[in-house]
Amino acid sequence: MTILVPVKKQKKQLIVILLLALPWVLGLWTIIEVFYSTSASLWHKAFTLMIILFWSSIGVVGYTLLTFMFFGREKIFITPQQILIEKPLVFYNRRNYYLVQNISMLRVGVEQYKAQENNQWVDRERSILQLEYPEKIVSFARGTSPEEAEWILLKIAQSGLLPSQAFATFHQV
Repeated sequence: MTILVPVKKQKKQLIVILLLALPWVLGLWTIIEVFYSTSASLWHKAFTLMIILFWSSIGVVGYTLLTFMFFGREKIFITPQQILIEKPLVFYNRRNYYLVQNISMLRVGVEQYKAQENNQWVDRERSILQLEYPEKIVSFARGTSPEEAEWILLKIAQSGLLPSQAFATFHQV
């Protein structure tokens, strides 16, 4: 069973990156004009080629960030033997494997974090999925709504891939 959780879109960061693309394109225009000037020496052209390589590396970083922001996702892959949680980072996917027999207390949780709003740090909460593994608590599926987190947990339970002992029990009075 595979569950994909998209990365939360950061609109302000996306706008900043898109605005930074304009001077990046204008920089290429300037570099090309200097490179193709007839009075430029061989050393000057070689230095301009180095600048083009640097300019290209900035473009690769920008492209990677935009791709991550638009298409990034967290992957939860469940088999009867293990759970793989693949968390995307910009240039690297972190993979963690958890053996099913060691998992307990799989549940929907709440995580507190700080966010900057109007130049003030404020406390916020977000839904996450949590499980207990020997000597640690593992959190994943950040940024999902409480309903989405419960739906994911329900689908995991309905799959039959995890034993009932892996799930947390809640008693309503």
